[in-house]
Amino acid sequence: MLDYICFDEIFTKEFIDYLQQRGVSYQCREDDMGTIVAIPDDLDEALDDDIDGRFESLERAYEQRLKHELMETEKNISAISVNLANGEACYVPIPEEMMNRLMSVLSPQEIGDLVDAIVSVVEDPDTRPICQHDPAEEA
Repeated sequence: MLDYICFDEIFTKEFIDYLQQRGVSYQCREDDMGTIVAIPDDLDEALDDDIDGRFESLERAYEQRLKHELMETEKNISAISVNLANGEACYVPIPEEMMNRLMSVLSPQEIGDLVDAIVSVVEDPDTRPICQHDPAEEA
């Protein structure tokens, strides 16, 4: 018997349906990795090649489903760490595209300095007109 391992229900059903359409007898048993479908090893070469080809195409379809599922559950989260005056830290979620644009023109240190300057003013507002600010004093 030749063993083929199918990794999910869709894969197994489609492979078994194909074998039934071709009139090939099979046996199934469960394994830790999935369902093992065993077929006779004395099939003619052309049919054997067809079965191998169909199995490979189903395997590629399974891999695509798996990649798609992983992409749907995968989270790409970008955030900027903000250190507050009281010692607490929090994170500001930033869309990945925006973070990539920021990182293309500013270093992580520059982004951190910018965020720290914003947090400092938010926590201790300076309401003077901007023309009265001295950048040298505020650095």
